[in-house]
Amino acid sequence: MLLLLLGCVALGCIVQAGSALVVAAGDSSAQSKAQADYTCDGTADQVEIQRALNALGSAGGTVTLTEGTFQLDSNLNIPSNVVLEGQGPDATWLSWSSGRIMCEAQQNVVLRDFKTTGTGAIFLYNSDHVKVHNVTATVDNSFYGGAFFLYVGNDVMEDIEFVNCKAIDCGRHGWQSAGEGSPRVIRNIRYIDCEAINCGRYSQYSPHGQWTCGFQLAENADVEDCQVIRCYAEGNLEAGFIVEAAPKKTRFVLQDCVSKNNGQKPDDYYNGPEDSDSYGCLFGAGFFLHGDMTLINCTAADNRNYGYAVWYPSAYASLYNCTDTGSEIGYWLDYTSNVHLENCISVDAKKYGIRAADAGQITTNGLVIVNPKGDGSKSNVFGISGYPIRDSSFNIDTYGGGGTPVSCPNGQNIQFSGTVRSNAAQPVAVSGSVDVSRLTMQPYSGEQPSPVTPTPTTPTPSGKPDLVVTDISWNPASPATGSAVTFSATLKNQGTAPAPAGVITGVAFLVDDSLTVWSDSHTSAIPPGEWVTVTANGGPSGSAIWEATSGTHTVQAWVDDIDRIAEADETNNVMSKEIVVGATPAPSGKPDLVVTDISWNPASPATGSAVTFSATLKNQGTAPAPAGVITGVAFLVDDSLTVWSDSHTSAIPPGEWVTVTANGGPSGSAIWEATSGTHTVQAWVDDIDRIAEADETNNVMSKEIVVGATPAPVRGDLNGDGSVDWADVTVAAEMAQGKTTPNTAADLDGNGTVDWNDVALLADFFFGRTSSL
Repeated sequence: MLLLLLGCVALGCIVQAGSALVVAAGDSSAQSKAQADYTCDGTADQVEIQRALNALGSAGGTVTLTEGTFQLDSNLNIPSNVVLEGQGPDATWLSWSSGRIMCEAQQNVVLRDFKTTGTGAIFLYNSDHVKVHNVTATVDNSFYGGAFFLYVGNDVMEDIEFVNCKAIDCGRHGWQSAGEGSPRVIRNIRYIDCEAINCGRYSQYSPHGQWTCGFQLAENADVEDCQVIRCYAEGNLEAGFIVEAAPKKTRFVLQDCVSKNNGQKPDDYYNGPEDSDSYGCLFGAGFFLHGDMTLINCTAADNRNYGYAVWYPSAYASLYNCTDTGSEIGYWLDYTSNVHLENCISVDAKKYGIRAADAGQITTNGLVIVNPKGDGSKSNVFGISGYPIRDSSFNIDTYGGGGTPVSCPNGQNIQFSGTVRSNAAQPVAVSGSVDVSRLTMQPYSGEQPSPVTPTPTTPTPSGKPDLVVTDISWNPASPATGSAVTFSATLKNQGTAPAPAGVITGVAFLVDDSLTVWSDSHTSAIPPGEWVTVTANGGPSGSAIWEATSGTHTVQAWVDDIDRIAEADETNNVMSKEIVVGATPAPSGKPDLVVTDISWNPASPATGSAVTFSATLKNQGTAPAPAGVITGVAFLVDDSLTVWSDSHTSAIPPGEWVTVTANGGPSGSAIWEATSGTHTVQAWVDDIDRIAEADETNNVMSKEIVVGATPAPVRGDLNGDGSVDWADVTVAAEMAQGKTTPNTAADLDGNGTVDWNDVALLADFFFGRTSSL
């Protein structure tokens, strides 16, 4: 019992120093009852628990529940500054016949280490700074919402954390975030190592229970700064992880999450008149996404309809290193825009590896699709009749499948690249404005992609903060001439070390390139991955406001404005945004050139290698970059001008991409002689301001290049990357087909020609069937 009381005191300190009281269950041990402050009798046990909570007073403290079962038949109201804890989900059980845990308009609450069943959901309403740790819920279908239910009304609710919590066999959502009124914002939510299993599978609340999901992360509440880390969803009625389209989602990150076998709703399940008298699963997804969402290293498997679904316009969702195996459709992108997939894979989809329709601004980089079953005629869909894809770029790598791997009817400004391995009669079926010139076709003989470590999408950690501006806002939102405008900026530390405490994280706000106001009040640390919002509090005139003048103006926010903080990247501190004062003006009608990628050849240079740089450019403006004017790009290595490209003089229409390659430099050479080590390469488009742009501040991109020592040649390494891999098999196959010029390095059998026997030798070595070449 001494250890129990010491635990109470320690946990009380998490919230606030105060009393530590113990409540014993009716079936707990005699020792626990003898030393408890309150003892329950197995009937209406919430009465004794509530007395203990109330006895803590405003100073707060800890109420510890002993081992045993507590029988509750009415609400338990949690006050502020309190820890309510049990002895763990296997030891302390709250069994409810009516009521639930209520935390209404409270702050600084910890709930931990117990199991709750029956009606006993955890309801958090307009409460802040709440932590729920190590709680297992198996609640029934007697009430709407979630087993863990967040609700906000005419308020901002913030700092909510769930760690190692489980919703198992619940008759409602596992988690739900909802609200009403204005504002209705829930922000800074963390789900870590949580599980939602079989929610809605065996029973559902009525009405609307037919849409029960595991993690309903945003429904009728605007949610900001949400982190979902290592969470697991399996066997839920509809989706594993889901957000609705209507609420605003800002800065969502799902990392290392798994979602399997969701969409357990039977095909003959009647959804009711609210969904056009439909039957069966509507979502049926591992991840159902919309809004500012980033998924990293997530896994979906065997979901009824979709592994990953992105829907509704202006999604702005990004998926990195995500995998789906065995779902009906691996990646479903419908009626949406601004979606990016990088190093993602679909394996053994029951229908399509990817299906995209009525969507625009979709980019995939390194999307691998293996053996989708197809629908009898096609195995991947890039648009359907009447619902085409627009302004998109697909870099894909396909292996087999049933039917046409690339079906893209009536595409509008679509680019394909990569390798299609297929034995279909028509591997590629496209129409409209579709460029497939960068697609490589080859027969499929059963090979599989090699397991590779994806290329990191972020720089190697440098041990420094890296501050960027992610949004600029102003109040009033639609100013009139003469309005007193206050500017705010949302900042993120995307580095690997905190922005230091005690140092001003300053932001300068410029209007039309003129310093107008600033913020210099934030001196708290900003940990890696965290966001803060700062508001102007001063300026050169002594005022923190801007008196609005009529017209369209460019507002810039520069974080770390006078370089108080040493950062990993000092070139990415500015964001620009237009503010319109008065009537909405006509579009600016200017191009806006940005660099979307930097590449080099050879891809893995050794010391002394002759390196050629290329840059992919996009015009994201509203007018063409003009014909007859050089669209120049300067390439800098470690801040030193090295080479440039000045050969592109064709127009670049709005929304179009081009790739340019260095053709000159200050030394007269267009190549860089690689030196050992890690270097920063910058590509500056419109390097000497030949073109008038809508935004002159976003012309640069940086990327790291690593140069190693000169390696000994590797037999069979045809692309010079230092190893024998599937890319070398592809190179040899193209030589054998006469698509590229053969060389002696590929003549592995020494018969004087590069033929399919050489390809087979390489393939056997790659798959480990032979030990040497």
